[in-house]
Formats: sequence, structure tokens, C-alpha cells
Amino acid sequence: MENSTEARPKLTPDAAAKPALPTTLSGKLRAKLPSRGWMIFWTTFGTIGGLVVRDHYLTVDAKKRVADKVDTLAKQSCGVQDMPRKVTVYITAPPGDGIHKTRHYFKAFVKPVFDAAALDYEVKEGLVEGQIQRMVAADVRKKRRVAAGKISALSEAEQAAPVVPMKSVSDGIVVLGRIALAEVLQGYNDGCLQSLDDPEPVVVAEKLEEVSIKDEAASLATEATGSVETTTLDKSEDTPTSTEAAVAAAAAELTAAAAEAETKSKEGEKKAEEAPAPIPIPQDEAYFSVPPSGLEPVGYIPFKNLTGFRNFHKKIFALFNSYDCVEYAGASVMKVAFAETKDFEKDDLETGRDEEPLFKKYRGPVEINMLDRVREQVKLYVTPENIPELKKDEEVVLEEQQ
Repeated sequence: MENSTEARPKLTPDAAAKPALPTTLSGKLRAKLPSRGWMIFWTTFGTIGGLVVRDHYLTVDAKKRVADKVDTLAKQSCGVQDMPRKVTVYITAPPGDGIHKTRHYFKAFVKPVFDAAALDYEVKEGLVEGQIQRMVAADVRKKRRVAAGKISALSEAEQAAPVVPMKSVSDGIVVLGRIALAEVLQGYNDGCLQSLDDPEPVVVAEKLEEVSIKDEAASLATEATGSVETTTLDKSEDTPTSTEAAVAAAAAELTAAAAEAETKSKEGEKKAEEAPAPIPIPQDEAYFSVPPSGLEPVGYIPFKNLTGFRNFHKKIFALFNSYDCVEYAGASVMKVAFAETKDFEKDDLETGRDEEPLFKKYRGPVEINMLDRVREQVKLYVTPENIPELKKDEEVVLEEQQ
């Protein structure tokens, strides 16, 4: 036993601390891998980066496919006196969120298709509920009044100008989301039923008092100033003590007049705030009429805004799959670009109902109250059966220009 113990080699402290080299393949690979923390970091970074790059590539490819379909419209020849086709886009804030979401959706998924189709557009925003409805109703009523000869089609500046500039006229309406769609259709209904005569102005005594406050204050100040000058001139021969007393009395009178005028001004502001709102324009079926140009066709673009913690997983999925929105929204924008329409039927009033579950926490269902006689005058953009192609002579002209 003693001999066997002595035969064992004694390990030095350095040799005992040094680990043995791996001999297997898996051991060699494991030895070259970074630490556990670095592995987690690079895996997370690589996964997120790969998803972002993938989504960017697919989004660019989807935009190119949609743009190629409407490219034929941009390459069509246009006359010298012709203006590009124009549409009016109405957007509003989704319930429970800001209007910046709608702006981003329009800029990212709708505007590129309009640009590819050489389609002019004007964006109008409804910052409060009912604002789009009032804008559409006022526009329809204005066209009816122009047709009836109540007002001129040209503004005062255009009438005074020696040459009237050319401008494109909107021949279609585009809405983002069901809420904007409901307000536009409701605006059509109100605009066709409103009276062509303006309501009589209401004279409110409080408003007249508010206007005359400043004049009264100015007259009081003038009288006080005049009395000072008169006193100074008339009593120039008196002692300095009497002159100073007169000036002090006039200054006190002026201060009192200014304080009284300020008090009346505040009272006038309160009365103005409490004044009743302007009388709305009378509206009845007896006033029904449609502009000679008709009501502009409506193009609906779905807009589903995800809010709340319950939709967090959907937000994450949409963040890395935005190319779906390009195809989703692009198909609806193509309907507007090719301008093929159909009659607006009763079933079309239910368009966009699938958006309501996303904002039921903030508001109830969106109902559209529209008369049948008004609905029959509205057209809805639909997908064209055959996409037009360039003619041979137009292709030759384009090649010569290039």
C-alpha cells in the first residue's frame, strides 16, 4: 500500500486549477460558444432584426405590385387643358385614440397608391365628432345654391381676377373607417334636405352691449382728458396747489371710468358666452334636391385601429406583418383609382361593421340614418372587372418622351 501511494504523481496547485481540454466534438463546440447572457442577447437581436428586415422586404414588394396595377392610369396621356383627377379624403380620429394614427395609415398605405396612379387628392380632417358631417352637408348645399342662382360659383377674389386660374374639381370622396363613412353619408342626407335660404340673423341685445363697451370707454376717457385740459387752461393764473388738485381730480375720474369700462367688458364677455348658439339651417323633405352634378361617389377604405391591452398580441403581429395592410388597403384604393362604381344599396350601409368590436369600449355601434331617395343618388366604388391597359400609340409616345 505504501508503494502504491508513493507511485502516484503529486499535482501542483496550477495543474489542479487548469481545466481539462474537451475531447469530444460537442465539448469542443460548447467550449467555443459565448456565455449564456450573450447567447440570449444575440438570439433576441437576431430574431427581431430578421423579422424587421423580412417585413420591410415584403412591404416594398407588395407596394410595387399594387403600384404596377395602377401604373397604367399614370401613363395615360392628358390634354393641355385637362386637369388630373381629384378626390377628397376625409379622416377622423378613431375612438379612444388620436388622429395621428389615421394620418400615419393614410401616409403609409393610401398615399403611395394615389401617387402611383397620378391621382390628386385633398385631405380634410374631422377633429371633433360631427365635423365631417357638417363639412359635407355645407358643400352639397353650396352646390344646390349655385344651381338655383342664389350665389355665384366663383369667389370674390376669382371674380375680381382678370383671368380665372384653372383648378381641378373633386369627383369622388374617400373615407377611412366606418365612422368617417357614416358622417359622409349623413352629411349627404342633411345637405340634400336643407333649405336653400339662409336663416334670419338673430339680434341679441347682449352682443350689441358688448360691441358698444369700447366706444363708451373711449368717450369717457376723452371727456376726462378734455376736462383736465380745460381746467388747466382756465385756471392757469391760480396757485399751483389748485392746479394740482384739479389734475388729481381728473385723474381719479379717468381711473374710475376705466374701471367701470373694464367691469362692463367682463359682464359683456359672460353674456356673450351665455348667448344661444346660431339657429341651424331648416331641414325638411320638402326642400329635397340634388346638385346637377350629382353626389360624388364614395370609396371606403377599411381602417382597424387596435387599442387596449387585450389586443397587445395583435399589435405585435401587425408590427412585423405590415405588408398585409398594403394588400388590404391597396385593394380598396385601387377601386377609387379606376373609378368604377355601382349603386349604393341598403346592404352597403352595413359596410365596416367589423370595425365596431375594436372600439365598443369607447362608443356604441355606428348607425347611418339615410333616406332612400338620397341613398339612390349615391354611388360606391367597386373593383374593376378588367384593368385597362395602355394603347399602342400611347406606349410609343411614352418611349419617345423617355
